[in-house]
Amino acid sequence: MKKLVALILAVMMLMSLTAAFAEKTPTIAYVPKVIGQPWWDHVQQGVEQWAADNGIDVIYKGGTTVDAAEQVGIMTDLVNQGIDILCFSPNDPDACEEICKTAREKGIIVIATEASGMENVDFDIEAFDEAGLGAFLMDELAAQMGEEGEYITMVGSMTMESQNNWADAAVARAEAAYPNLVLVDDKRVEDNSDAQEAYNLTMQLKQKYPNLKGILGTGSFDAPGAARAIEEMGLTGQMFAISVAMPAEVSDYLKSGTLKSVALWDASVTAKVQLNTAMKLFAGEEVGEGSDLGEEGYHSVHIADNGKGKNFIFGDGYLAVTVDNWESFGF
Repeated sequence: MKKLVALILAVMMLMSLTAAFAEKTPTIAYVPKVIGQPWWDHVQQGVEQWAADNGIDVIYKGGTTVDAAEQVGIMTDLVNQGIDILCFSPNDPDACEEICKTAREKGIIVIATEASGMENVDFDIEAFDEAGLGAFLMDELAAQMGEEGEYITMVGSMTMESQNNWADAAVARAEAAYPNLVLVDDKRVEDNSDAQEAYNLTMQLKQKYPNLKGILGTGSFDAPGAARAIEEMGLTGQMFAISVAMPAEVSDYLKSGTLKSVALWDASVTAKVQLNTAMKLFAGEEVGEGSDLGEEGYHSVHIADNGKGKNFIFGDGYLAVTVDNWESFGF
């Protein structure tokens, strides 16, 4: 009888602890690549909306410039404060590995985006398969170029893994499907996630490669900067650029015809999915193939192996923004 009573008491204590854990509100931090830029301002709005909808505060903290060391410092401070969940988008995935490893050793749930090759995360969340977006960007640019001519790829930084993966996939698509497209010798340039730098590079590249016809960017500042240069050179309709971009940021170029299209996914939705995924893990739920992560495009996600464990989740979220639909996005 004493053993039975002891067993019952032990079970009741375990149930009590489980219930207490389930009712605990986690301390959550979200670290973007940068703050004060339209793309990441939009992400912040999504994070704040998620926090309001769920009644859970989220610390949103980032640097004012795209700086890998500063970002790691911010993440280190947050981890040392004893947070429960860390969501982020790395400027340099390799630079973030060590602090993410430390975070997970402390029991912190770590959810990334635009970091499909990272090892020390619970999951990386992407709106799409990287090869798919790269091919989509190239298909759009190739159509604008008439499927012939010289082109170059542009990224925010050579350390931004996903942007470089998209560019690699775009080049692979060109090699497979567009034999009359020629990648120039420089192959890839970086604009430090700055539209002014993208403008400067476009001007320089056109001087170096007089026959340059296309710029395939992957960062949100690539096409806006390139379009400004194209317009000033009087090359609208002769030289073309594409990248991911905020609709409102490129609306004038779409209306003038300098840009025919840009690519987009709703990064604020991806941020919400990061948070939803973290909360599932915090509650002890499993996340796997076909899981519903609570947002449009992520109701039945796919899990891929990034070579370091099955921790790469992607939905189906890329689309073309054109002169006909840019106003519908609201940002």
